[in-house]
Amino acid sequence: MINNLEFTRIDDRLIHGQVVTQWIKQYNKVQHILCVDDKTAADPFMQQMFSYLVPSGITIENKSIDDAAELLKAGLPKPTMMIAKVPDTIKALRDKGCEIDYFNIGGMGMSGDRKKFFQNISMSEHEKEVIRGMIDEGVKVEIQIIPAQGCYNVADLLAKEK
Repeated sequence: MINNLEFTRIDDRLIHGQVVTQWIKQYNKVQHILCVDDKTAADPFMQQMFSYLVPSGITIENKSIDDAAELLKAGLPKPTMMIAKVPDTIKALRDKGCEIDYFNIGGMGMSGDRKKFFQNISMSEHEKEVIRGMIDEGVKVEIQIIPAQGCYNVADLLAKEK
């Protein structure tokens, strides 16, 4: 378990209204948002934009997978919500020794080779396999778009596909 990691979410938009208005309220201990995405970590413009979107009193940082792994393994200094764009990022962090045992999927839009998976969540076959592998390793994965909506176990949804 990673010290001070309150909530982990997959959302291909990273920072947007649902995250900053609803999930921050749901996890009211959160004082910091960690966005893990190699491209965003190398894009000062996007980092600046995201900094404007977070509520007063919440800090934000954008890290590459490698830098985030080091930070997570050391333990986070304050209660943190971590957001990644794709399941591969969570897998890469786990492969680097980060003990992530749960994540929420809230935004995976239709793009590339993704097809509709459940409600407004889309996944490629590769992403399904990555998630299946993490579930097989004991990771709990749920879909919940916003806190007021239903929560769905991804293992059950994947089992129904077979």
